[in-house]
Amino acid sequence: STTQKKVSKSSEVKRIPRPRNAFMIYRSTVWAQQRIPTGIERDHRHISRIIGHCWNSLPEEEKRTWRAKAEEEKQEHSRKYPGYRYSP
Repeated sequence: STTQKKVSKSSEVKRIPRPRNAFMIYRSTVWAQQRIPTGIERDHRHISRIIGHCWNSLPEEEKRTWRAKAEEEKQEHSRKYPGYRYSP
């Protein structure tokens, strides 16, 4: 029989979060600005789908702005966590 060890949360190595991509930054901003009233939709799966449609309809120029923000966040992440590699 295989024995599994239980590891407490406090003894686990703290996981480094991935830098957000352009869409995730856009989604966070739209949600923070409460452009979708909580009375209309509460399920974040649906909210992401709605915001995804908004993202797809954005002009390329505006998407470039969000991509630039994502690149800035990625650079800051690289400075904060040198040698970081994503491992799922």
